[in-house]
Amino acid sequence: MDMPNDLMREETRRKVSENHDWSKLCPDLLRSILESLSSIDFHRTKTVCSDWYSIWKTCVKRPLCPWRIIYVKDSLMLFNPGEDKIYEGTNVGLSKDSYYMASSGNWLLMVDSHLGFYIFNLLTYKRIDLPSMESSIRGGKVRFERSMGQWGHFVEPCRKDNVSKNFIICQRLAVLWIDERAGDYVVAWIYDNHYLFSCKKGDDSWWNLNDHWNMGSLNLSFLDLAYRNSKLYLYTTNGHIKIVDFSGNDPIEVIEKNPYWEHPFRCLLKEGDYICKKKMAIQKSGDVLIIMSIFSLSKEKLLFYIFKLNLESNIWERVESIGDDEMLIFGHGVTIKAPVQDVGDGIKSGSIYFATVDSRPVYDCTVSSCGVFDLATSITKWPKKDSFNNRFVITQWFVPGFA
Repeated sequence: MDMPNDLMREETRRKVSENHDWSKLCPDLLRSILESLSSIDFHRTKTVCSDWYSIWKTCVKRPLCPWRIIYVKDSLMLFNPGEDKIYEGTNVGLSKDSYYMASSGNWLLMVDSHLGFYIFNLLTYKRIDLPSMESSIRGGKVRFERSMGQWGHFVEPCRKDNVSKNFIICQRLAVLWIDERAGDYVVAWIYDNHYLFSCKKGDDSWWNLNDHWNMGSLNLSFLDLAYRNSKLYLYTTNGHIKIVDFSGNDPIEVIEKNPYWEHPFRCLLKEGDYICKKKMAIQKSGDVLIIMSIFSLSKEKLLFYIFKLNLESNIWERVESIGDDEMLIFGHGVTIKAPVQDVGDGIKSGSIYFATVDSRPVYDCTVSSCGVFDLATSITKWPKKDSFNNRFVITQWFVPGFA
């Protein structure tokens, strides 16, 4: 008995589907498909398999355009200014009581009210839980205790400090680095300028780096931190910069090849200029930048000054540019390859992207907007108002695809 035509066609489609390896599509065809996708789907496709990732790398490169994360009461949205498009429902897997700390490419470092840290991929929704702060902390002399009705406290032999949500959320002194292909990651964060913790892939507990190098005896506190090329940079309250190498099994301080330790950052400001915040960023070249957000009374506006150590004179000098193809997000910790031409909202090379919550000293994390500061003109552009601006909690820049 012959099989009906429609059943034959269905059986043929089923066999083709079963026998065809979709990772082995014709490269030209696959490349054409990938390049036609929306930005968010375009970045997702590189995680499908190694063959798709290889083709993805050969696609027409889209500029690393900063997006905005929009936090609303019960959800999170992404706004791509290049497409003028909002992506909703991107918080599947995020804990309701968790807060943003840092980002690396498509990944966010989040913390909840139990001081539980995890890494979350905004595009694939993958989540990586980090060791509990309540477990044994390597380096000793400090432990975390959770308490009812508040976040908890750090306990030392002669000291007990309450963990404040204000310090955690408003200061956001943390860095995240992750290799999307290998899955390796490094996380470091500072609490109350005094406690310094880190962990990397494979660790089952956090490092207490203060006592690891006996820094408590040096009476060092920290203003900021940054991470690039397996090195953690720590900017201390007395202007010095420490460098820690994370390429081995355990973090090791770099001493002989650290040109910044003997030359602390100092600067004199004009009368009427007041420092809001100081941040550090590492360029592709490995040079360290100190970025200060300044409120100028004479000009009645927010400014950003950038300083770089002249390695010949050993003097910190103010620079007017960070390069023809670099930009930076204030507090992100590294410079990023930028589109040279303006793609809208002032997004181009030679710009600093900031959130108002990161450029003012007051602890108000309930309202925030984003701006773009052009270093060449000292002009700030405020992205156009969107329908979500009346109901957002806070906004933050991030750069999908950056690694």
